[in-house]
Amino acid sequence: MDRELIRMIREGNRGAFDRFCRSRYVSLISYARLFVPAVWAEDVVQDVLFGVWQHRSSLRDDPSRVQSYMVRSVYNRCMNYRKRERLRGNGDATLDERILELVAPFYSPDRNPVMANLFNDDLHRIIEAAVNRLSPRCREVFRMSYLEDIPDKEIAARLGLSLRTVENHVYSALKQLRADLAGTMAE
Repeated sequence: MDRELIRMIREGNRGAFDRFCRSRYVSLISYARLFVPAVWAEDVVQDVLFGVWQHRSSLRDDPSRVQSYMVRSVYNRCMNYRKRERLRGNGDATLDERILELVAPFYSPDRNPVMANLFNDDLHRIIEAAVNRLSPRCREVFRMSYLEDIPDKEIAARLGLSLRTVENHVYSALKQLRADLAGTMAE
């Protein structure tokens, strides 16, 4: 899924949305079936996709954020669907049901390493974009300090800067990143 497809969906292009649904449907159904029977999985995924269409005007340009949103939505809807069906008396009280209740939380995007990687990749891209918005020298010092773990004194020597200047660049980068990421993460 690319930014252009998202833009077209946001503008109400039904053909673009149909292509989007076809490209995601099988993987979302497979994920939903980890939690609910196949018939319910189809309902859950259709609900999520319908929700995406209803709220298309608020879609972000970043395809990974849209994908992360959908996966989290499928997980949450599956859990809600199970709870609702159980309350209606349609839920199974068998051993399989109990096992699923114990295991399902580990399929959560917050607990499962594979699912966490989807979200971590998304977060990594957000942070990388914020770092790239720093001034060139500030970005260089920040990368050396935080990503390469080079001591400030060594950075100063390598770049021909005073220790105080290196410290100021690091402080400035952290301050700017906090402000930038706080706004991004709140969206």
